[in-house]
Amino acid sequence: MMLDSAGKWIIAFAFGAVMVGMYSWSRFDEPSCDSQSEYFSRYKPRFSTSYGRYARAKWAYVGAMIVMYVAFSLMPELFTTVSSIGAGSDASKTIDGLPLAVALALVTLQNVPGLKELEKRIRGFLHSVARIPDCVRRTVAQMRSSPFTFEQGVYQCQTRKLVGQPGAATALTGDLGKLREDDEILHTWYCVGGVLAALSERRRDGAGIDPIFFANYRDELDSIAAKHIALVELVREHVGEFLKGGNPTDLGTLSEVRDLRDRLYTFVACGVHSTVRNEADSLDVVARLGFVIADEPGKGQGHAIGPLAGLSFISLAMLSIFTGYSTQAFSEFVVQHIGSDWLPGLGIPTGTLGLFAWTWLTAAFYFSTIFGALAVRNARIARREWFDLNDLNRERPLLRYVTPIMVGTALGNTTLSIIAVIGARMSSGETGAAIAGALPWFPLATVMAAIVVVLSDGRLIEDGFWRSTAARAALGALIMVLIGFLTSRLSIPMSLAAFAVGNKIDLTPAVLRIGTYTSLFIAAQIGLFAFVLCVIAQVAERYITRGRLPAAAGKLVELITRQGPEFSVVLDDACEASLFAANRTEKNITAAGCRGRWQLFPEGMAVKWSAGSGEGYCKVGEFGLIRRYGDAVIYEGYVGQFSAKKKPVFDARVDERSNDNRMSSKRRREVRASAGVQPVLKTAAAVGSVVEEIRT
Repeated sequence: MMLDSAGKWIIAFAFGAVMVGMYSWSRFDEPSCDSQSEYFSRYKPRFSTSYGRYARAKWAYVGAMIVMYVAFSLMPELFTTVSSIGAGSDASKTIDGLPLAVALALVTLQNVPGLKELEKRIRGFLHSVARIPDCVRRTVAQMRSSPFTFEQGVYQCQTRKLVGQPGAATALTGDLGKLREDDEILHTWYCVGGVLAALSERRRDGAGIDPIFFANYRDELDSIAAKHIALVELVREHVGEFLKGGNPTDLGTLSEVRDLRDRLYTFVACGVHSTVRNEADSLDVVARLGFVIADEPGKGQGHAIGPLAGLSFISLAMLSIFTGYSTQAFSEFVVQHIGSDWLPGLGIPTGTLGLFAWTWLTAAFYFSTIFGALAVRNARIARREWFDLNDLNRERPLLRYVTPIMVGTALGNTTLSIIAVIGARMSSGETGAAIAGALPWFPLATVMAAIVVVLSDGRLIEDGFWRSTAARAALGALIMVLIGFLTSRLSIPMSLAAFAVGNKIDLTPAVLRIGTYTSLFIAAQIGLFAFVLCVIAQVAERYITRGRLPAAAGKLVELITRQGPEFSVVLDDACEASLFAANRTEKNITAAGCRGRWQLFPEGMAVKWSAGSGEGYCKVGEFGLIRRYGDAVIYEGYVGQFSAKKKPVFDARVDERSNDNRMSSKRRREVRASAGVQPVLKTAAAVGSVVEEIRT
């Protein structure tokens, strides 16, 4: 049987889609992170997160590449149709093998600078959606800040390696027990040895890490073990100076030991996250290796995504019923004045299936637009490139809105084009003409993307949240109603004119008047869709942001490292922060000489410290970020600037006190007054009094 041109095009399109999908499936497992200092790029992304997150992101990546392939495949037909309108030529001709050529180009031209950067951005964004390498980074921070339990046999074995042969020139004599806890170099070296012992071949079956991971990265683990042995001489020399009463500052040895620790902890974190299904299981595996993970209250919002998705589906299902019945009523009571033959010209579907399909395809168009815009925004938030964290600037980053709006527009319009093509193929219509008919509706994607980005950057207000959410959603819906009316007023008369010419019937003033009514009706439907989607977007952003933010505002928090509570931080309601060194022996606190300010961002709670006199910079970094990850809260300190690509100079677990410890602004002023401190001048004694009040 001979195939016509359309049949050949469809076969070529299907083969091309399969080719692009298979290539993208393997391409996704290539690292997109270039942070060499954190060793992420040594591991395939599938070992850096849970299987569920990785699978969802992988399917999304394959879908994105296929969407790109579809867009490139349909673009020539669109140009052919547009040019034929002015030249009066035949627009029905298609290039049968074009989709296959586009697929070959996408597969073979991945090293071309433009396509390579675009593909890497898409892959990197979906990696960040799957928390790659954010999962690994947070687990490494938790291990660094947690105490380690040394098994007696492993500890004795490590000590024998370090002490050396009795009588040798470099042999150590003395008690290493107390020094191991106080000296960072010695403690880190022992921790690395303890973890390596737990990962040894005879014990790794009980570690809870997938054997496939060990098989893939056996060489990396062997290299870490060899480096641990090679550092024995440097550590022995450092400890020897201590035992002789000296106070050595071996910055080179400290740097090498820290790098080895981070390298091993990254190995462990990748192995853990490639095995477990949730955060609680990952902490359980880490605890099996010897780390003491503190129990955290279950305050994370990670489980809110499922209910939000269900709520969105239910809302759209109810909306589809309403829009379906309202469209049917409009057809019966308004359009019937000119006859039902004009329904195709007005673009109004007929039949129950057509009505519901129209609603859900419209929802797909808007959802793809919103997803594209918010996906870029959240990816930049994960990289800390959205708000100006370094200056604690919470103003809207208007210039950064361009990229998410453009991506949302492109994704939404591509979805709309695909819907138009599918409809044309199913009705034996012209593909190019269908896409040309969808062109007037393209601005809706741009406006919708801009609205959701602006709404998502609104401040998180707990009091009156639903009232303010409804008001902002209503404003967004009114804007969409206006744009929808202008768009439909442009599209419907053109559609009616083409329908009248094609069917050789007169376009009367009554038909044009019904076209105006139809424009108003469609604009109202667009506004209803926009209102529901704006509410869903704001609610989702609220729960996602609350899942990142700690409940630390106005409270005293403790920064806990492997040695226990190291610092206490007072974050008062006036956005001022004070840092204290915890005195574990006297059970009180003394001033550490660092003050600063804090601000809430979607990335977390950012703190900018200013060191006291005589200090180069604050001991916890010039900048600090307190962020919730699952049920744990982590503090990361940076020098120079906030950056997702820089290693933190200080990290610790955060112990949040209960809300009962919050102090009102009035009570804080009373305490300062009783200490003889003016309201503007805040001395260490005044803040110390505040902290004592909070503690009691």
